[in-house]
Amino acid sequence: MKKLLTVLILLSYNLTFGQITLDNNYSYSGTYTKLAVSGYKFYLMDIGLAQCRIYNTNHTLWKTINLSIPASNYLYDIKLLSEGLLTSDNSLSLAYIYYSYDETSGVYTYNARLIRENGTELLSVPYCQYIEVKDLDGEGIRLLAYCYNYSVSPYTVETRIYNLPGNITGMPDNLPESASHRPYPNPASDVITIGYLLPESAGSSEIILYTASGKEKIRYMLNPHAGSISIPVHDLEPGLYGYTIVSSGNKTAAGKFMVQ
Repeated sequence: MKKLLTVLILLSYNLTFGQITLDNNYSYSGTYTKLAVSGYKFYLMDIGLAQCRIYNTNHTLWKTINLSIPASNYLYDIKLLSEGLLTSDNSLSLAYIYYSYDETSGVYTYNARLIRENGTELLSVPYCQYIEVKDLDGEGIRLLAYCYNYSVSPYTVETRIYNLPGNITGMPDNLPESASHRPYPNPASDVITIGYLLPESAGSSEIILYTASGKEKIRYMLNPHAGSISIPVHDLEPGLYGYTIVSSGNKTAAGKFMVQ
């Protein structure tokens, strides 16, 4: 009788509060955005194929945007997938960042491009590693491009500000980042926790930390089943650090964090 009562209580609890269920699983970093005309979409970054693939909320493929990446460069980030933000019409467009690594000098070089979905270039920003958009209310929309030239010593830092012709209507208040696992706490003073999602067929995987000047700092092997790694940072100098996740020899994700 007690067992039956327990079962009935559990069934009642599940019916009342519902259950958390897996909707889908992607072996890439991705996030949702709300397009001004086409509504909510999920998009991901395929580093190996240099693609941005966009899915409907029922996970059917909607569009694939091929990204032009120069030889010996790698896709680093996809930002600002939108309709009517980077252009004055409602055309689909996005921004992406790619980089190269000089093994001799140990220097990373980043560049950013803003394009329409057909590949037409809207803007090219050399040395740009990070971008974000700010809505100045009645004063318009600004694109901030943070540019770092690590090929000179000391490296140079530049913030370029661009006027955008479109508007931010329809996009979430917090513009999405491509990485689905953001480091926390950020900035960190003791330990930084970085989440990751490795492909199901992943072999040997590791995370590589490097300084703002592009110098490799340290490597850690990743447990494919853990989903996150906590890294002590109390011995690191304060400043900006980047990381890259490499799985079976392929770069699958990248990000940045601050140490204070």
